[in-house]
Amino acid sequence: MSVKFWKFIQNDKCRNAFLRCLIFASFLVLSYFFVYPLLTKGVVFNGDDAWYHIDRIIEIRKNLQHGIYLPFVYTYTFGQIGFPLGIFYPQATLTISAAISLFFKHQVTGIYAGIAFYTLVTLILTYWVCRKIGKSRSEAYVGAVLYAFAAYRTIDAFSRFAMGEYLAMTFLPLCLYGFYAILVGKNKDWPYLAIGYSLIIMSHVLTAFILGLFMLVVWLINLAVSKHKMMQFKYFIYAGIASFFSSAFFLVPFLEQELFQKYAQPDPRILAKTSQQFSSMLLVALDNSINKGNGAIYSIGLTSIIILIAGFFCLKELTKLEKISYFVALTVFIVSSKVFPWSLVQKTPLSVIQFTFRLLVIPTLLFAIVGAGIFGILRKKYFQSKRKYLFLLIIVLGVLGGWYGSVYQLSIGSSFNQENLLYKNDSRAFNEITSTDQYTPKKSLPYLSEIQQHIAIINGKKVTLKKITPQPSELIFKDKSLTQAKKVDLPVAYYKNYVAYRNGHRMKLVSSKRNTMLVSSKETGPIMVTYHYSKVDIIAIISSVLTWLFFVAIFISGWIRKKQYFQSKISS
Repeated sequence: MSVKFWKFIQNDKCRNAFLRCLIFASFLVLSYFFVYPLLTKGVVFNGDDAWYHIDRIIEIRKNLQHGIYLPFVYTYTFGQIGFPLGIFYPQATLTISAAISLFFKHQVTGIYAGIAFYTLVTLILTYWVCRKIGKSRSEAYVGAVLYAFAAYRTIDAFSRFAMGEYLAMTFLPLCLYGFYAILVGKNKDWPYLAIGYSLIIMSHVLTAFILGLFMLVVWLINLAVSKHKMMQFKYFIYAGIASFFSSAFFLVPFLEQELFQKYAQPDPRILAKTSQQFSSMLLVALDNSINKGNGAIYSIGLTSIIILIAGFFCLKELTKLEKISYFVALTVFIVSSKVFPWSLVQKTPLSVIQFTFRLLVIPTLLFAIVGAGIFGILRKKYFQSKRKYLFLLIIVLGVLGGWYGSVYQLSIGSSFNQENLLYKNDSRAFNEITSTDQYTPKKSLPYLSEIQQHIAIINGKKVTLKKITPQPSELIFKDKSLTQAKKVDLPVAYYKNYVAYRNGHRMKLVSSKRNTMLVSSKETGPIMVTYHYSKVDIIAIISSVLTWLFFVAIFISGWIRKKQYFQSKISS
């Protein structure tokens, strides 16, 4: 057997296939390890936004069980008020997590399985990007581990449970590689920018906004030295158009609502107050802390600080890309703190980011790329031959050991273990209403408390409805006073494309004085509220499907051309 195996790995193709399988298998183990410390506790802990995103997962999961993949109207959660969170908050990538959870008997295990799956995707994409920029297998492996187990990514996963941003970080390597490819003239790789950016849009709008602004600033700086300005502009336009159409099934319904009526800025914050002291961020990073609680500081972690210091001493030996990544990462890290005069941009669109630590997604990836380069330099200098694998093992185990210690400290924190906010296998949806003001129309906000209390207006009188039945993307009202009335001001805010049915017939619908759904019909009976896809919505869905098929066609044709090229080389 050993002789056959030795002959097998002597063949280049077989050896490469074996190494790919081995790397993938190790990534599977690492993905499980990422959730293991908390999975074994049997609960989802009290992350900053845990209840919010757990309710999102529950809502999507219930809809998936009935064959509805992207519910626009949330009816089981968020107070059962017919909340259109599926329109305003991207959910396509979270739907995959919800679908994965369906395969597990225990709902807590299902949620952690979704987190583990995106860690696996993160490891694969980061490894692939590192290989694309010229890194060896071992260097790419280190880069992937550094990014996947970075402090800020772990903060997003557990301390904050910020699933939107966590999912967006998965596709950041793909997006930034596509951006880099266009800047350096690898124009055939422009689809990676479009695919990565559209997947970020479909995960978290704020991260997409931050990243879009970051790439614009970098490109404008690059124009000063670039000799191919128009060519870059051309392919950025291509990527921008493709990004829009591939994510149109989310963007178009979202823009429909935004253009239909006015909304307040979701959870506005003063950036000068939410920004953190740079000295505090450094100290927290040195402690490798990912703890949460009152006054918690979120930072980049000890591995990034080590890379920052080591990078200074290895600066001359780093590649051009690594040097740029080093200084850009350092700059963004500093800018994310109070060192930057955030008060100057408070009245600009940048204020929507709410927390300046959101910028840390960028240095988290860039420091991982620099770290891969430093590992390569040290390996070539001091760890030749067989010792290079020992060095790789030491680095990986060092990163994982430090990470595990941080997660353990998080798991025993009092704020993280707040009993009434833990999600267990027998828990129901939190069904909170505290964030429903974020996407309620401005005209409806003065009456939001009435909506939350399910107060309808029937024959001029306020009536609290109690018989409300949630169905997938539908809310059914069955109170006797309502079923007998021919005209009802429902406790559901008025949105474009919202419709009401009674006995299978569509009811007349106008906006009431409360900017809620005022419905009427000649019939009597229960009333069902749902969302009706407009023609524009349907066109957007079709265009997204076609754009993704276009991406698939590009990669298949590229793979065929590459295969034909190598075959012609061999035959010649």
